Amino acid sequence: MFSKPIFKQSVQANWRLWVIITIVASTILSGFIISYDATGYASIAAAAEGTAFSNILSSMTSLLGSLENFYKLIAVILGIVYVVFTANNLVVNEVDSGSMAYTLSTPITRLSVIFTKSLYLILSVILMYILISLAGLGVSQLQYNNVTGYPITDDVKAATESLNQDERYISERLYLIQEDEDAMWEAAAARDMDTDAYAIYIQDVIDERSYEEAAEIITDEREDIYEDDDDMEDEDIEITTEELIENPEMILASNDALAAGARVHGFSVNEYLQFITDEIAALEAEEKEEAEGNHESAVIVTEDNAELLLQTVVDSSANVLNVNSDQVKDNMTLIKEPTALSASTEVTGLTEEQIIMMANHAMVSSARSVDEALDFDTEAYFWLSFGLLLLILAMSSISFFASTLFNRTGLALAIGGGLPFAFFLITMIQQLMDSTDSLEYFTITSLFDTDTILASGEFGWRLVALGGIALVLYTASNAIFIKKDLPL
Repeated sequence: MFSKPIFKQSVQANWRLWVIITIVASTILSGFIISYDATGYASIAAAAEGTAFSNILSSMTSLLGSLENFYKLIAVILGIVYVVFTANNLVVNEVDSGSMAYTLSTPITRLSVIFTKSLYLILSVILMYILISLAGLGVSQLQYNNVTGYPITDDVKAATESLNQDERYISERLYLIQEDEDAMWEAAAARDMDTDAYAIYIQDVIDERSYEEAAEIITDEREDIYEDDDDMEDEDIEITTEELIENPEMILASNDALAAGARVHGFSVNEYLQFITDEIAALEAEEKEEAEGNHESAVIVTEDNAELLLQTVVDSSANVLNVNSDQVKDNMTLIKEPTALSASTEVTGLTEEQIIMMANHAMVSSARSVDEALDFDTEAYFWLSFGLLLLILAMSSISFFASTLFNRTGLALAIGGGLPFAFFLITMIQQLMDSTDSLEYFTITSLFDTDTILASGEFGWRLVALGGIALVLYTASNAIFIKKDLPL
């Protein structure tokens, strides 16, 4: 069924376009990743909150989210260009030009010809998008170290120079920054913080990473325990980082989890055991204080009023320092200036300690949002890449079907190229307009739902549908070509 000469001839006739599209797509994807500015996008998204652009910019606050435009638009249009011209070149162009008559005059059967040509198109698309995806993984790893390790952020780079250590080594041992005063100062400056706020930030990061490492160990242990228990679902077995933060007592039951958490802190196991014990006591004291309603200040900072109070503090600080409010937002350490503190306490009724705490919290939150933006979810990236591959395979099946159905290049190109491009245009209209949800029923591109994939929603049936479209149309293409009358 497979014909090596036909496959070789297909490669020779189409490799140039394949190489061009693969290089262009890989370069554009790499450019998206290299040029991603987590801090800048976070600031823009925050400024646009509540406006008509907030939905568009919200996805840009994460590295994978920023790649949506590549996956939804650029990668799709490049894929369509490749499959439309290649599908037509493989079959209908040869029929129209008469070269197919020569091919079929050889001992090679029609089935071998069409099967090999369809196999070439499928394999070339698969290889193309594997290479593009690997390029994205490689560039992200080289640029941020976020595929196989913790992201290397600006503070880590600055501390690395001070500590004279490898960036990856420091990114996995942040406690080394804590232990060096010069490294702390350099790292804090790199993140636009003072050392007080940075000390809070880096401790938060270390604590969370220790819980994350411990959560993975405990989950693995629970999977072994409940391996033969059919009543336990995966989500019931998994222990998340958030669950451990709320209930760190679970770590005490696992020696391996204690060792993993201790390693992140640079502690001995006994030191980490004491740390967890202190955390448990602090949580209990906090719960007791909240239950008793003990508050020292007349003005209570809550989730509901925190944003308004902070804005008031920013405005009053800007006024007394004779600067713009945006300058204060960009450099929250200005809030801690004595004159700014005095003005803010008078306007808000908060204590200086509360205002300093708010400023520290704002700086830490901003830094953590940048960290989260640079996190690389390899599972989500895989499904984005796999979903894109299935979409392009479905598009290629449409073009290939038209190429086998018609005997004239113009008609095959009009249908086999027109439909994929029409689907793409509908997607663009959906991107630009919010009130066009009904259009999703007129395009198969809606089956590749990047928003749902990034949100870890239910997208499996959509990908199955794309695979089904490709399977049915490729099978139909082979059947049609075998039985149809050709102008030989």
